[in-house]
Amino acid sequence: MTSKLFLKTVLLAVIINSLVACTAFQSTERPAPPLRVEFTQRWGDYTLMVAQEKGFFEEHGVQVEIVYYDVLSDTFPDLASGQVDGALIAVGDIININHSAEMKVVAISDDGGDSAILAGPEITRIEDLKGKTVGVLIGSQYELMVAEMLRSVNMDAGDVSITAVDPEDAALALRNNQVQAVHTWEPFLSQAISDGNKVIYPTVSKRLFPNMVVFRKSIVEQRPDDIRAFLLAWFDAVNYRIQNPELTRSIIADYLGVSIEEVQPDNNLKIFTLNDNEAFFNIQEENSIFAITKNMSDYLISIGAMAQMVDPLELLDSTYLP
Repeated sequence: MTSKLFLKTVLLAVIINSLVACTAFQSTERPAPPLRVEFTQRWGDYTLMVAQEKGFFEEHGVQVEIVYYDVLSDTFPDLASGQVDGALIAVGDIININHSAEMKVVAISDDGGDSAILAGPEITRIEDLKGKTVGVLIGSQYELMVAEMLRSVNMDAGDVSITAVDPEDAALALRNNQVQAVHTWEPFLSQAISDGNKVIYPTVSKRLFPNMVVFRKSIVEQRPDDIRAFLLAWFDAVNYRIQNPELTRSIIADYLGVSIEEVQPDNNLKIFTLNDNEAFFNIQEENSIFAITKNMSDYLISIGAMAQMVDPLELLDSTYLP
């Protein structure tokens, strides 16, 4: 074999080996795992079910695994530790979690629906709570509603005993006389009212805590295209819900394995569209999500739930909206 022929043979072997190595490398690359996103028993969260069941995630090329939680607060450590990638929770909860693991709010889901403080039949007015026990998720934004209730009748936290109660356990806590008043939201609000309890604050709907679509910052930075695809599917599902309320109830009932009568209509919930999101993310607006986040951050500092102000410009990011 001549030296030239030998050289050509060696070069050909090198090229073939390189191609084989590249092919082997490509074949062992694993696709990104599904985005794991929390939801719980709240009307705003059910947009996830609609997106999943109608195939909107698949249509936009993103794999999503939706993860159900019986108790919302159980989501918080799992989101911080990476057991789930994203969640649908209120801004104050996100601010608290952000101090353990950096978060990114990429959209606003809904206005939070009805949230109220309930009391047992023996309590006829807020002043009757003096010396009594009020249940709330401790260290959370929901303490703000308790503070506002007390302030409305010239009382403060020193006039009552505050104890930790998950909103999901409101009816049970009242029934067992663990508390004489408790903060909760739908559907647990209606369940507790059906037990004979009543709303003592507010007397009209008060929407303080909009729910948001949040992901861990590391996921957003590593998978920006998946986040954009998720939001495309999300707003497809929002539009479907608005246009097909009864079909939405049917989808949710089938997914949860309950009768459609057990799925309450969402008449008291404002689901935010893409246009709503664009308006809320306008920093020039007085009631922008930036202003809401700053106010909530100030409040959490005032009650000692956190020591450092969160930067709304860092936490909130509208660049992934469709």
